[in-house]
Formats: sequence, structure tokens, C-alpha cells
Amino acid sequence: MFNPFTSPIIKKDLKVISRSMKFSWGLFAYEAVLTVVFLMSLSVMNITSSYSMGIRSNVDIYSGYIYFFPIVGVTELIIIALIVPIITASSISGERERKTMDVLLTTTISAPAIILGKIGSAVIRVMIFIIASLPLLSLSFLVGGLSWLTLFKYILLAFFFACFAGSVGIFASSVCRKSITAIILSYVIYLGIYGLPFVIWLLEYLVNIQRTKYYLTPFALMINPVFTFVVFFTGDMSNYNVPEELFNHSRGLLGFILGEGVYITMSQLLQLGLTAMFVCFAAMRIKPGKK
Repeated sequence: MFNPFTSPIIKKDLKVISRSMKFSWGLFAYEAVLTVVFLMSLSVMNITSSYSMGIRSNVDIYSGYIYFFPIVGVTELIIIALIVPIITASSISGERERKTMDVLLTTTISAPAIILGKIGSAVIRVMIFIIASLPLLSLSFLVGGLSWLTLFKYILLAFFFACFAGSVGIFASSVCRKSITAIILSYVIYLGIYGLPFVIWLLEYLVNIQRTKYYLTPFALMINPVFTFVVFFTGDMSNYNVPEELFNHSRGLLGFILGEGVYITMSQLLQLGLTAMFVCFAAMRIKPGKK
């Protein structure tokens, strides 16, 4: 059974990371980007608050700080979506390029453990980035009034998203022999995952003459992490149920599924299923004897 605390793959990768200035500079650049976004958002909010106070005297100047959470959170997710493929898509193909893959396969580590170890090391790096941004995110909770449970749910969703993105990258890395090809393939797969639900949405929109209810689109969008986070942010910040309002179902079984909590849970289970599928395919590709 795979244990992330004893995995030699994770231990080796983390030792290499801890001794590399590249990771430190990457973390610095990540914090710099978030700081710039934070300061720009703060300036816009201060201008908006000053304008609102000039019109109404009972405006709470701190109420706008709640929006730091989605702004910084979305910036983090964009960075994760960009860097995880680069990290994982070069993991297996990089071993092949360095001529160390055959040596790795001769060890007692099984193919699934190698794949999970590579994903695990990438996810740990991503979570270090997420944890490093908590001081900026906490302003929305200390001043803006958001519940700390919302922050916990965000970190959990970000963890699942990192696993999902990592599985796509590791699958592309197991298929391609060159790292640059694997990175391109992983982005192509992302494009398909993100774009296919909207194609289904468009087709159902064209077929649905009355344009009142949608049946296939809500389930298709469950595989799209972007839509999952849209549902999460809007639901926790404004109590606006996007799936129910968008697809015009409020009763029956489909209405129950489109409830915010149920919909996010089902989308995460589906994305975890896709994660497991990509991991299994990648493990099959790197078994001894595979080219």
C-alpha cells in the first residue's frame, strides 16, 4: 500500500527541492505575483469604498475585504494550473531523457508507487505554495467576515485540484518520451477537459427549443474544475446557487443534485475518478517492457 510518508520517490524529490535555489526563487516569484495582485485589489477597493462613502455615510469600509479571497484564490488556481503540468509532465519523460528510467524500474518500487510518488511530490510543492499564501487570504477572514470553514474547504478543493492536474501531467509524461511534448500534451488534455463541457452546453442550448432546462450540461460540467470553483466561490460568498439558477432546476432529483454542497461533492468524486484513471493508465505505460 502506498504511503506518502515513506515513499522513497517523494523523499528523494523533496531532498532535491530543498537543496535547489530554483524552488526558492519560484516561491519568491509566486509570492511577488500574489502581492502585486493583492496591492492592486486593495487600491481598487479603497477607491470604491471612498466613492461609496461619499454617497452613503453608513458604508462599512471593511466589507470589500471579503473579495480578497476570490481574487487571490483564483490567482493561485491559475498559477497551479500553469505550473503543475510543467512539474509532473517532465517527471517520467525526464527520467527517460536522463536514461535513469530503466534503473528505477529495476528497484522494488512498483509502477503505481512510482506514479503516486511523482504526483505526491508535485502536490506537496503546490501545497507549500498554498500555505505560503495564507497570510494574504486570512485578511478576508479576519476583517472581511468570511467563515474559517470556507478557507478549509478552499484548501481541500485546491488539494484535489492539484492531484487532478498532476495526474493529467503524469499521464502525458508516461506517454511521451520528451518533456516538452508531454507538457504540450497535458495542456491539450486540459483544453479538452475544460472545453468539452461547454461544447455540450452549446449543443444542448441549440437543441433545447424552449431554452429553459438543461439535463446533460450540469453533469458534463462536473468534470470541469473551473466551474466547480465558480460554484464554490459564489455559493460561499453570496449564497447564490449557480447550478440551480443556471440550469433552471429546483425540484426533484436533479434539483437535489444541483444543490451547492451536493454538486461540489459529486464533481469532486468524478474528478477523483478521472485522477485514478489517469494514474492507472500511467502505471500501465511505465511497466517493464513498455516502450
